[in-house]
Amino acid sequence: MSSGTAPQRTNAEATLFAAERFAGLRRLGPAFIAHDGARVIVGSLGTLPTPACWADIERLAGRGANGFGTVGYLAWEAGQWVERIALAGQSPVPLAWFGRCEAAWIGDCGPRPGAPGERWVGSADAVRALRAVKPEPVSEAPLVGERPSWSSGDDFEAAVASTLSSIREGDCYQVNLAREVQVARPGDPLQAWLRLALRNPAKRAMLLDTGEFSIVSNSPELLLAVEGRSILSVPIKGTRPADTSPRELLHSAKERAELTMIVDLVRADLGRVAQTGTVRAGPRRVGRVGHLWHAMQRVRAELDDGHQAADALRALFPAGSVSGAPRIRATELIAQHERRPRGIYCGSIGWFGDDGSARWNVAIRTMTFIGPRAAPDRVSFHVGSGIVWGSDPVRERVETEWKAQQLLAAVCK
Repeated sequence: MSSGTAPQRTNAEATLFAAERFAGLRRLGPAFIAHDGARVIVGSLGTLPTPACWADIERLAGRGANGFGTVGYLAWEAGQWVERIALAGQSPVPLAWFGRCEAAWIGDCGPRPGAPGERWVGSADAVRALRAVKPEPVSEAPLVGERPSWSSGDDFEAAVASTLSSIREGDCYQVNLAREVQVARPGDPLQAWLRLALRNPAKRAMLLDTGEFSIVSNSPELLLAVEGRSILSVPIKGTRPADTSPRELLHSAKERAELTMIVDLVRADLGRVAQTGTVRAGPRRVGRVGHLWHAMQRVRAELDDGHQAADALRALFPAGSVSGAPRIRATELIAQHERRPRGIYCGSIGWFGDDGSARWNVAIRTMTFIGPRAAPDRVSFHVGSGIVWGSDPVRERVETEWKAQQLLAAVCK
């Protein structure tokens, strides 16, 4: 495997370098850009057979010889492969899509002491081919998207009120409900990714061009990371605007209870594939992502000898933070109240590395661009809120509007 290094770039420099490389690669076929913490990764993709069940995912997750790995997504409705979840209809996009990445450029966006700067990963021939693709200059273009079209806010508040009745009756403890937003003629998805990466960077963001449609995800939430035998999931629950004090979120009893319920669910999920006694939850903390504060908590474990990264993904999918507890009943209420399929929203986007590693996000703050590659007809996305005892329908509706702001600012004029 080739892994030549070079001096470290700033975050903006690495972002622009990746965007220019991606612009050249997508002319040749599917391609991706991903953020992984302080790293940004870009590579081309060879389309793999479309999965039809979880066994296909396990086969695709098998390690390659010396490339980067297998990159793709799972739609929310792909949860039917692993759980008896209720669905509101068929996904508007394939339930899953995967591509093979033989070589990738990885840049560290530091600064961090000892960071490796940048490197090219893959076989010598694959790296040579990737480096030979001519980058295309990229700069921010004017916003062109039309006025957004929202699903009914009144219907959303009514759904929250109905869900609160179910919670009071002991039917469930938490349910994540969402609203859909659409924008006509939103412009180039690469431009949307670039605006988000420069203004509201998220540690689990991705841009995936499948050739048929493009996905721009600005997710801050990590569903699964695997390094060696170590596994990590970082559920997020609780949101406040960044112009308020983070103490309000940190000390909210309602938000604390919401996160605690989901952390307990994640611990139970990981317990299915972890070595006995290794599942541990860290302290609750608050972090800023763009214009929002979020509460989050790390859950770590050691992968049991009989399991691999695909088994850990199956145990966690669909994410508890975007379904609810108990999971099956929560999905029934989601299907009842949302009445439309979610598609990629609340699914997962990421990769299985050839070295046995894995990175999969929770596909929140995620837009699906439908239509020609650089000039799609429309973009759609969802914004949701976790409903628990103590939720207020009006406040939950406002929270969805907070969450939509950064995405709308990336596509609407």
